[in-house]
Amino acid sequence: MITLTVREIKDLAEFAGLVLDGNRLGPSVDEMDSEISITTEPAECKDDDGKVERYAHVAHFSEYPEEGCMPLGEPLAT
Repeated sequence: MITLTVREIKDLAEFAGLVLDGNRLGPSVDEMDSEISITTEPAECKDDDGKVERYAHVAHFSEYPEEGCMPLGEPLAT
């Protein structure tokens, strides 16, 4: 598992060439220090309909994993 702060994810997005919209309300200064954990091995993630699929990487808020996850990329072939 790798853990990044919201600030580090922003830096990574900009490094990847993404342009972030500075006109939108974003995380507060305190929220920029929130940590997101990303699996480094395939993991399951349940969508809003309860369907469970496996993904190469799944992200969740480190302090609140019970709040759900965000799949990264497309589901793995079964």
